[in-house]
Amino acid sequence: MMMRSEENKNKKPPLPLQPHPWLVICPSGKTQTFFSISEDRCYERSIHELGNTTIRASAQEWLVLEDFDSNNCYLWNPISNDKIQLPPLPYNHNLLCLLSAPPNDPQCCVLFLIHETTPPDDDEDENSNDDVHNETTPPDDDIDTNDNENPDDYTETNDDDTDNENPEDDDDADTDPSDDENPYDDDDTDSNDDDIDNENLDDVANDDNLDGDDDETAPLPALYLCKPGYNEEFHKQDLKSIIGDNVFLGWTVFKGDFYVLTMQTSILLRLDVDDSSGTISATPMTNQPPYTYFTEHLDMPRFENYLIQSEDELLYVYILFYGRELEDVYKIIVFRFDFVNQVWEEVKSIGETVIFLGPYSGGTGPYSAGTTCCTRGTNLKKESIYFTKGCYLYHFNLETQSISVSLPCPHISMTNPHSYWLTLMAAN
Repeated sequence: MMMRSEENKNKKPPLPLQPHPWLVICPSGKTQTFFSISEDRCYERSIHELGNTTIRASAQEWLVLEDFDSNNCYLWNPISNDKIQLPPLPYNHNLLCLLSAPPNDPQCCVLFLIHETTPPDDDEDENSNDDVHNETTPPDDDIDTNDNENPDDYTETNDDDTDNENPEDDDDADTDPSDDENPYDDDDTDSNDDDIDNENLDDVANDDNLDGDDDETAPLPALYLCKPGYNEEFHKQDLKSIIGDNVFLGWTVFKGDFYVLTMQTSILLRLDVDDSSGTISATPMTNQPPYTYFTEHLDMPRFENYLIQSEDELLYVYILFYGRELEDVYKIIVFRFDFVNQVWEEVKSIGETVIFLGPYSGGTGPYSAGTTCCTRGTNLKKESIYFTKGCYLYHFNLETQSISVSLPCPHISMTNPHSYWLTLMAAN
């Protein structure tokens, strides 16, 4: 059901629209800092809808939000303030989500991967919420935090005293563990899953913590599918019955279809949805994994991988790490899938495409996939790959294999705040 707040429907968008993603940093449950790379500028906001929720997926200007307290999910449009409530989901942990298209598109489907669990006692749940979450921000404060500013202006955090490009930084500072309390750092929302990104594929595939087969009483991971605004309940199907495994390396949406990269074989699958029955089947797109082409790097002790949709391309990004703490980037390799020949091709140059990589979760965290944009109409540099680590922003040039690091929001004291990339662009 579509809902719109009459109080806020005529308000301006919470942020200026721009053709590239915002880096959103959440030092607390009440406020958000939005950093614009092209402007080198921070915007402080206290957006009510983002204060007690986690972004699970997005499509154009629509977001899938999960409420911390109730686990209920809904679609929200920050530009129009429209909201579409989704059917109730079972109590779970490690919830993942994809949104195939905006709700006005006939192809729109929302797909959840859920590990069902037994809900905690009410008393324990209430106490945990008191410890983790701050007070909800009043609706009147959901746009600007400075009551004295001109309503036509946006609040700016002045970072002019800090140079955002510091090629002399040696990465030592960003490897320190964080002791700061972060309301997002729990099992449901931690997007830095060391159980996955610090091991090789064989170890991950055999990890007892990830494979539900070893516990016969534990519910198997399942996919929940519905069409927002139409279906009154989700269609449930066990993940293993579709892809042959209870885990996967990554998934994404490309041209309205769902794609999964399997864990043990690293084979690309397309998830086909039967609209009449809601059942899902898998179609292999190739019989070769991407890294067939660089076997000399398979012994690296740590890696991260992302399956990303670009405008007209499906990309696979592979990051290799080295060093004493395995925190230094050794190499980034990008692949493009050739749908005609059904093979992965290594990309030596991404040209005008800019890649933004979210905090890595290995298929177990919230909204951790990457996104892309085009440099045309921006001052972003070609061949650029951006990713974050702690409070630092890294810029990697694919052509030169060079890297630089900056501190985009020095006023944030937390060492390891929750962060993600968010695109706010009105549909044409």
